Amino acid sequence: MQYDFELRNTPNQSFTTTINNIDMDITLKLSGENNPVMLFAIQTNSTANSGYLCPYVPIFANQGILPYQYMIEELGGQFFIETENDEYPSWENFGTTQNLSFVTLDELNG
Repeated sequence: MQYDFELRNTPNQSFTTTINNIDMDITLKLSGENNPVMLFAIQTNSTANSGYLCPYVPIFANQGILPYQYMIEELGGQFFIETENDEYPSWENFGTTQNLSFVTLDELNG
């Protein structure tokens, strides 16, 4: 199964969702001035007392965001930013040609 999240056209944003009975606080933010990069972080109800499951990591076009297999297994899937023509993820295109998706392990392995 795939879950799609429409992002706002703003450089820094956070939202909460529940997937696979896991509450997730997701943050996207712009980092850097000269060479800006979009970053992704996620905190879950299982990591609320110990910090982020995935602290701020850079986002690349059409590639999995979570860098480690244990993170993918804990959440039961992987996040992606879908872009046109493999463009680098940019907040200016959020909500139009770029959005966030979560793909479950069943879909990834199917």
